[in-house]
Amino acid sequence: MVKRKTPDLPTVHVSSLLFICALVPALFFKGPQMEYFAVTQILLVIWLGWVLMRSRDQALRVPKTPLTLCLTLFWSWLAVSLIWSLAPGISLINFWWVGSVALVFWLYVLTPDRETLWSNAAAVVLVIGIALALMGIYQTFVLEEPARSVFETRNTQAAFLNIVTLPASAYFLLSMTDKRLPRHYPVLLGTALYVLFFSIFLAASRGATLSLVLSMGVLVVLALHNTTRRGIGVLLLLMLVAFLFANILHGELSERLPHLAQDSSRRVIWESSWNLLQASPRQGVGLGLFFLAYPAFRNPADSSGGYFAHNDYLQIWIETGLPGLLLLLSVLFAVLWLFVRALRVTGRRDHARIEMTGLFCGLLAVAGHSIVDFNLYILSIMMTAGLAMGRLHELVDRELNFSSWRIHFSRITSMRVYPVIVLLPLLLPVAYFLSLGLTNSYYETALAQAREGKLQEADKSLAAAQCLVPADDRILVAHADLYRYAATLLPSEAEGSKKPLYENALKLLDRAQRANPLRGLTFVVRGRLYQQNPALAGDSWHEYAVDSFRRALALDPRLLQGRLDYADLLLQQGKNEEALAILEEGLKYRYSYVPELISFYSLTAKLRRATGREDDAKSLEDEARYLEKQADASYYPRGY
Repeated sequence: MVKRKTPDLPTVHVSSLLFICALVPALFFKGPQMEYFAVTQILLVIWLGWVLMRSRDQALRVPKTPLTLCLTLFWSWLAVSLIWSLAPGISLINFWWVGSVALVFWLYVLTPDRETLWSNAAAVVLVIGIALALMGIYQTFVLEEPARSVFETRNTQAAFLNIVTLPASAYFLLSMTDKRLPRHYPVLLGTALYVLFFSIFLAASRGATLSLVLSMGVLVVLALHNTTRRGIGVLLLLMLVAFLFANILHGELSERLPHLAQDSSRRVIWESSWNLLQASPRQGVGLGLFFLAYPAFRNPADSSGGYFAHNDYLQIWIETGLPGLLLLLSVLFAVLWLFVRALRVTGRRDHARIEMTGLFCGLLAVAGHSIVDFNLYILSIMMTAGLAMGRLHELVDRELNFSSWRIHFSRITSMRVYPVIVLLPLLLPVAYFLSLGLTNSYYETALAQAREGKLQEADKSLAAAQCLVPADDRILVAHADLYRYAATLLPSEAEGSKKPLYENALKLLDRAQRANPLRGLTFVVRGRLYQQNPALAGDSWHEYAVDSFRRALALDPRLLQGRLDYADLLLQQGKNEEALAILEEGLKYRYSYVPELISFYSLTAKLRRATGREDDAKSLEDEARYLEKQADASYYPRGY
């Protein structure tokens, strides 16, 4: 009997698979969703282990280039800045978060079969970009929402699509000149580009649109002598038609662009951020701590979320000091210097020249847009930028032939011990990321249990979260507040039962304050604890509570609960004028809707009316009634 030859099964390229699997959860990570962050980072660490294991029998090549040096120094400085961070737990997360660009870059550079990695990963990233673009189009025309797909803002959506679109544009130009490719290839790529352009313009992000246009101009100018004019003409026509149709069908971008130079909201944020910078210009406040340090310097006219400076260079200066900013700029200049040097030695008809230009322009678009946005703090953008930077570095290295170190692990250690030496250190970050993900899961579960009145279950969930990450001040504050609330449920004469809850809450708040002295909510909970338990706090309970509320409002004047509690404390002592002054101080700021806002407006209106300010009181009462109606509404007609 003759055996039939079985067809070869398609092989899976592990590095490509790990990168794509890491990128997908990164798209859904917006800050609080630590589970997505943990999965992404664990997969990147596994990728690193895979690369090192594959280098066991061959030399590991480490290029000696200005880019590898500057990027490594920048990442190292992020690590050094953890030493003086006021909240090292948060800064450590941001070290991996912001440093993902360096990690992915090095993973690409060290991967042996980079050509396969790039061809696979770039194709899937393009497909992901098209899917996000289509999602944004659907949101605009069907849901009547801003085109932001899975991202938090439309600016982030446009920034991610920019770094996908510009390299794809370079490959489109190459496809128009390469006669070896099938005829349908340029058609498919051109269609994909039109969808990407159309979605970017629908997002109506002024900064992203401007960076796209300028970067596309650089691509066209540098590719003018390397490709056919027909290819450039078709590319520009696709972009122009997409722009026109986006404005005809939606029109928001054309309305927003004329006001680009008059963006007062950005200016307000930058002025407040500059004032924050003066507090620690040399070493910074700590990586990732901008959102905690900013409220104390915030302009009352600022209506933003307060999480970012909307200028990556200013924010990295605030967080990591002047060395951090200079090292970040050195990375950008290293990319520019290598790119210019490579252009000088490549031939005008060299395909690598156009590919390098497309990659450079993609990075240029992100770097330019970062002047008015926060791309450095978007995990998926940083990972994609690291991949593109790695590919650009590889193409430049081919042209300039830089020297490199070659590490032969077989000469350093035996092959039997090598897997242990490689894998054991990698278990530490894997365990750390697992702890982060599980802690956040326990934390969210505890909050849900507390809302349902299951206080004992919430206590157990928070205790489990503390065991995994003891220095997470969010968990500590939430646990302390749970004990504070539990004490209020006991009868007033049950001081003996309240005391353990009170003491445990104080211990947790002390730990939270040591872990992160910048979080105002810690002092709000402390002040409420003193206020609600005067017998346990002692004769000075009033001074303790007042001091706590003052410190909370000094850290964040927009903490409504702390302001309300402070005013209530003053009212109990008959200090109505002081209470009204405290409340009116908070009226200067802008707020997103929270339940406390209704109580805040109502109490302020009541005190104003008591002083004879009828008109001022009525305006606040009307605002409170409007918010109550909005909160009670359960149906919002959408018009479709």
